[in-house]
Amino acid sequence: MQFRLLGPLEALDGEESVALGPPKQRALLARLLLAEGRTVGVDQLVDDLWGEDVPDSAVKMIQIHVSHLRRLLEADTLVTRAPGYALDIDPETFDVVRFMRLRERGRAALASGDPAAAAAALTEALSLWRGSALGEFSEPFASLQRAHLEELHLSCHEDQIEAGIAVGRHADLVAELELLVRAHPLRERLRGQLMLALYRSGRQAEALDAYRQFRARLDEELGIEPSPALRELERRILQQDTALGSPQAEQVTVPPLPAHPDVHYVTSGDVAIAYQVIGEGSVDIVLVHGWVCGFAAGWERRQIAGFYERLASIGRVMLFDKRGTGLSDRVQGVAPLEERMDDVRAVMDAAGSQRAALIGISEGGPMAALFAATYPERTAALVGIGTFARRTPAPGYSIDIPRPHVTRESWGTPTAMRGYVAERAPSIVDDEEAVRWYSWYLTRGASPGAAIALQAMNSEIDVRDVLPTIGVPTLMLYRAQEYMREATRYMGERIPGARVVELAGVDHLPWEGDQDAVLDEIERFLATVGDDEGPDHIVATVVTMRVAGDAARERAVFRNQLPRFRGTAISDTSARFDGPARAIRCARAIVERTGPDVRLGLHTGQCVVSGGQAGGEAVAVSQRLADVAAPGEILVSSTVRDLAAGSGISLAASSAEPGLFVAG
Repeated sequence: MQFRLLGPLEALDGEESVALGPPKQRALLARLLLAEGRTVGVDQLVDDLWGEDVPDSAVKMIQIHVSHLRRLLEADTLVTRAPGYALDIDPETFDVVRFMRLRERGRAALASGDPAAAAAALTEALSLWRGSALGEFSEPFASLQRAHLEELHLSCHEDQIEAGIAVGRHADLVAELELLVRAHPLRERLRGQLMLALYRSGRQAEALDAYRQFRARLDEELGIEPSPALRELERRILQQDTALGSPQAEQVTVPPLPAHPDVHYVTSGDVAIAYQVIGEGSVDIVLVHGWVCGFAAGWERRQIAGFYERLASIGRVMLFDKRGTGLSDRVQGVAPLEERMDDVRAVMDAAGSQRAALIGISEGGPMAALFAATYPERTAALVGIGTFARRTPAPGYSIDIPRPHVTRESWGTPTAMRGYVAERAPSIVDDEEAVRWYSWYLTRGASPGAAIALQAMNSEIDVRDVLPTIGVPTLMLYRAQEYMREATRYMGERIPGARVVELAGVDHLPWEGDQDAVLDEIERFLATVGDDEGPDHIVATVVTMRVAGDAARERAVFRNQLPRFRGTAISDTSARFDGPARAIRCARAIVERTGPDVRLGLHTGQCVVSGGQAGGEAVAVSQRLADVAAPGEILVSSTVRDLAAGSGISLAASSAEPGLFVAG
């Protein structure tokens, strides 16, 4: 049986098309196809098919659709595999897989200097497209995956054009490129290809005009300049650089494209997360950037590219952009830490990684620390580089980390970004080209509003209570004169067994200055990490419900709401969650359906899991909070409040219980 998704969804049994049933059933098949043989959990399927508007019967509906699909497909194709379902098919029967294989073959040929072979493979890849991918589906997963597939389609088209230019078809490609540039006016690679094709066709003035139009549009719509690479192409065209080929030449050889890894996308909730996988070492590594730093633009700076490549010599590295930044989907507001943890898990799942060492840089550190505490079974080790548990002073905590002054008007300007560089990489503050590059780098990471919102959210982060619960091997690194040295040392001193290392230097950004010293320490540390499964305790948010009498109805409501919010039952009135915002939303749903007959307490802390049962501090504290909560009230600890930063959930100080908070 053949499966086609690059156009309307089709399943072909020989030459006959198989009727795949109603829309939601077709959407379920499409979602499982996109997993390419990996198991998709039932909870994830619920999120992907219904988003926030989940019917109470969602799980039952999935079971029914699975049963119907099994009757339509070949035997043993749709298999049950905990915690959900998977499609066991020959990858070559799926057009998306064939497209990806042919695209990779074409890119490899292009990089090795064989444009004719590249053109043949890329043309065959593009011929598999029969229309818009996933165009018939409105489910949350579809819009994200559609954008990902369309991006791959366009990128493949760009590669095909690159191959065409390399074999001397530049004049034939001008009209096609003009149409593509009109459809994608901010696409820089297409613009550069158009400039080169025009120049090699003897149309130097039009090539330069294409650049001027692009620069004006970027300035008007985004307030940024073209990339250094495109500016360099304009300079070479102005000077009629012979390395570009004679304007009248019919056959020219183009230097191969930089062999940067492909950008992939994975759905996390209803957001597409961009990621790359580089290296093939025995240890998996997830690199968590800080603030608005993105991985794709980093390849353009020699120091950052060198940092990535050295990490890739140590292990298999997963680079990704946090939701709302870089190449990942923009989001409304800012994402709380638990949603960012979801993104890490989604990237690891997509890359086939069961356990990885998390390296958190700057603001990426607290999220990596929380991930290590929440998912120790997925965390081989934790590395923090110039990071913090909290940015601002609080009782018992005097550290105050300054933040750059950013306004919407000044965002991205070299004048404003000089302060960023002076703080984070003072060794290069007098390098004008470096300052301009970082200005451009950050503007591609986020819009002015998003950068300011992220900065505000970072000031609310507080993972101090989580640090003593981390049980995985930990390394904390900082430079002796960098501005986060005290905050990093504070974290290391409070994580049991953590190794704390001070290195010489002034730069906060680990790729500036002596990056080898940083990477040497990481390599030595990861070489000592074993394969043990981690501690038997996790950090979880526990919800406890108190209700008078037998209250069978209230207990049933409690039990029925857990699947909607990824809760795991501890008892019929207690459950644990992997994030505080999810737990609060579940508690709200319970109160909405039961009214003042219930009282709920929530606490995030250490939870000991053994034999399917859970106990420990988080359970005990949540029980005490439920005992003192008022009827119909959701009473939460200060730890829950701190970790829910960025979720948008309203938490008011309790008038009856000092130090506790009430979820509205």
